[in-house]
Amino acid sequence: MTMRPLRELKEEAVKKVEISAIKKSLKISRGKKTEAAKMLDVDYKTLLTKIKQYDI
Repeated sequence: MTMRPLRELKEEAVKKVEISAIKKSLKISRGKKTEAAKMLDVDYKTLLTKIKQYDI
């Protein structure tokens, strides 16, 4: 059995959680990114970066 480095596992877990949270906040805000960013307590620009990074 081969194990992946803990750092890789952590990055994968964080990615899944961020994608889920972003999608849920966008659904609740009916696509309003400003409101979604406030819900997630992140800067609007950070949200846009994550949306682009994860191709949401």
